[in-house]
Amino acid sequence: MRKVLIVAGLMMALSFASAKGYFGAFFGYPESIGVQYTTDTGMRFSLGLPAFGGFGIAGSADMILGSGDLGVENMDLSYYYGAGASVGYYFLGFFVANGHGLAGIEWMLPKSNIGLFTEIQLGIEYDSFSGVGPFYGGRFGANFHQ
Repeated sequence: MRKVLIVAGLMMALSFASAKGYFGAFFGYPESIGVQYTTDTGMRFSLGLPAFGGFGIAGSADMILGSGDLGVENMDLSYYYGAGASVGYYFLGFFVANGHGLAGIEWMLPKSNIGLFTEIQLGIEYDSFSGVGPFYGGRFGANFHQ
């Protein structure tokens, strides 16, 4: 059994090594506008401007844990899900951080490497202004696959 797991792990590592990462741009909350890079292993790093509630800077790191085809006829439509964390600093003097789960849908435009996506994020947030509470976020944007 141990050998099977080792071989499966090596096969997964080789498949990740042959895949390529991609860039994207988005609008949403907590970052109102931002850019993101998703590695070939499913890690996504984002940087944006959190204009809602005051200007500042925010970033996040998410892990895409799974994805698949939605099976919609004549459309290249897929889903994904994962988990991550975001932090932000607002120039008005307060700090925010959250842990969240995420789920999204991406539609690859026909005959292109551009995918339009929408995503929801739910979790728990701490901010230095109002304390701990629920977190609701989301994104809409485009990914530019290689």
